[in-house]
Amino acid sequence: MKKTIDFIVLALIFVFILCACSQSAEEIVPEYIVTSSGTDLDGFSATWGWTGKDGDTVFGFTPGTSHADMVIQRRKDIENTYNCKINVDYKEDILSVLRTGIMSGSQPLDIVKAGSFAMVEDVRAGYLTGLSSFLDIENIEKWGTPNMLQSLIWKNDIFGVTPFAWPDIPYTVTGHIIAVNESYVSKLSQVDPREFVENLTWTWDKFEECLSAYTHNDGGNTIYGMKSHHAYFAMNMFLSNGVALSAYEDGKVVCGAYTEPGRVALERAKKIMQETHHDCFHPTESAGDHTEFVNGECVMYVAWSSELINGTSSIMYQMDNVGILPFPQGPNATPGVYYSYHEDLPTSIGIPFNAKDPSTSAIILSAMLEPFDEYRTKDDILDYMNEQIFFDRRDAEVLANVTRYTEYGFFREGARGVIESATEVTTAISALLESNKDKYDKIAEDYMTPHYQGRIAVYGE
Repeated sequence: MKKTIDFIVLALIFVFILCACSQSAEEIVPEYIVTSSGTDLDGFSATWGWTGKDGDTVFGFTPGTSHADMVIQRRKDIENTYNCKINVDYKEDILSVLRTGIMSGSQPLDIVKAGSFAMVEDVRAGYLTGLSSFLDIENIEKWGTPNMLQSLIWKNDIFGVTPFAWPDIPYTVTGHIIAVNESYVSKLSQVDPREFVENLTWTWDKFEECLSAYTHNDGGNTIYGMKSHHAYFAMNMFLSNGVALSAYEDGKVVCGAYTEPGRVALERAKKIMQETHHDCFHPTESAGDHTEFVNGECVMYVAWSSELINGTSSIMYQMDNVGILPFPQGPNATPGVYYSYHEDLPTSIGIPFNAKDPSTSAIILSAMLEPFDEYRTKDDILDYMNEQIFFDRRDAEVLANVTRYTEYGFFREGARGVIESATEVTTAISALLESNKDKYDKIAEDYMTPHYQGRIAVYGE
């Protein structure tokens, strides 16, 4: 078992798989700043508010790790190069500091990092500065994709970014993947399911075959084909048919559940979990708990990506020979493109609208969040990931693919209920959809439309 892993290092390495060593576009900076090696911010002192407990984190990294040292050095280099000072204010509820300052007329923060789940309220309230005038937002390899950043986009601008080339993104953004106990697969003389992914035959039908084949008796004990929370299974089956949770077409929001591919996906998910393969699912449905998988009670497990590699309690730390699979694809999906969803970008960064000098804050923000130089080529990164944490190079490629195509799920706004309940209710999917239509129309009008209008304003049609 690979128990010497520095998980923070591995996460950084993984992110650079996503970046694929692309060259960052030149940032947009104010005209009065000299954009050469002689850039001088004239002693500007920036206070960067960061969600977290002082002493427990260094810009999101564990103190004493190699990446904590790297980011400390990055901070010193910026201070020396740009003639500025970066003060970090760690607070477990840094958004309260932001809001209190705004209400009182003070300027406590120049940059703020928090989770997007809470920050979306500040975006809508106008507490943050629009960033498209200061940053090259279209450099998605640095700041994140439009789908990823959608909760931070509102009406006419983008108000937050995420360090897509920093180490915490892989296990904090991606929703779910399937972990598979490869030892059981071999014991049952079954084909390694990674091969189905590789040759683009990992379909709903093939998945059902595996569910049946993997469910078996071992010494009098039933080993189940899969453990999954019903909501996670429904959500991922839905997305696996090439359906977006929501889309903007001809000036109107279209909720994916109300499309034909969406309905088909939900009906298939319900049929698999409630009827044809009900006995293949572990009876324990606890969300975010991989105990049964680690104990060998099931062959496949629908896991949060954070359960895979985040610390000593993670699946990859506790088990040998684990494979990683995306959800199987439905007939409407684009072969080889695997979607996921998220509700929170824990490392979301914005600039308060009342910061002392938002343009200067943007220069510091951009310099601080540049990719690190230690890992460059995609092949080197994949090889290292394979050697240190994964048991097959294809696992890293799958996780990179799923992370890149994550989208905002509008959970906070109530837009996932009908999808998540599809595998739990006894009513027909068509009736479930019809009974929720007015609710979805209201969510689309109040929340989805302004977010899509913002995307068009920032990225164009």
